[in-house]
Amino acid sequence: MKNKFNYLLILFLIIANPLHSREFIIVQSTTSTASTGFLDYVGDIFYKESGIEIRAVAVGTGQAIKNAMRGDADLLLVHSKKDEMEFIENGFGIERFDLMYNDFIIVGPKSDPAQIKNLQDLSTILKKILKGNYTFISRDDNSGTHVKELSLWANYNLDPDQYTNYVKTGSGMLSTLNISSEMNGYTLTDRGSWIAFQNKALLDILYENDNLLFNPYGIIALNPDKFPHVEFTKANQFIEWILSKKGKRLIEDFRVSEKQLFYTYK
Repeated sequence: MKNKFNYLLILFLIIANPLHSREFIIVQSTTSTASTGFLDYVGDIFYKESGIEIRAVAVGTGQAIKNAMRGDADLLLVHSKKDEMEFIENGFGIERFDLMYNDFIIVGPKSDPAQIKNLQDLSTILKKILKGNYTFISRDDNSGTHVKELSLWANYNLDPDQYTNYVKTGSGMLSTLNISSEMNGYTLTDRGSWIAFQNKALLDILYENDNLLFNPYGIIALNPDKFPHVEFTKANQFIEWILSKKGKRLIEDFRVSEKQLFYTYK
């Protein structure tokens, strides 16, 4: 492939001529699929087999959905199912497909000042961090991870904005993990981003393997009736390919530091 994925954090790709067929498709995607190298991995293989290039705009899920609602995409690949279904219900997408999943985890200082590592109840853990005045770092960027975090506070009737130890970064997952390391704080992260994170010296996984922290990823082709310029046929070609037995095998085989990041539905 002549050019690797163009991961554009702010610039939105607008198609000037809706009648001109393109040999690439634009994917609005969550940062975790880009920062881990997953999209490079599957995109290179898909390009070799189809001649269709994947160009990804890697932002938080909320921003990716907003971009797609403007028609700045052919495909949406994110991880906030409620928002994805609203996207379809409002006519922006055709159908949501379950693509893959992993989970969210709570990481924090290896010294674990809040002493949560041996606790088994998520409600107790979150209350202990927040009310015990231990620093919690939030992405605060409307990403899928941030949406999940907010839902957890709401589940336990907690308002983190009332606490001075609740710190908002407004940035991506890897930056938020770095800030957590610098500030000796706790945070919620998707497991894939954690595995790809290179600055683990001061942090550790302190809570994991909870069904409440399930993290599904969905893939959606944009509605060509609403956005005539989209490469609908090519987008569906990629969806069919990635959901095939071969695509699922590629997802399952993807590793970072010899660890599997994503899992497929059987």
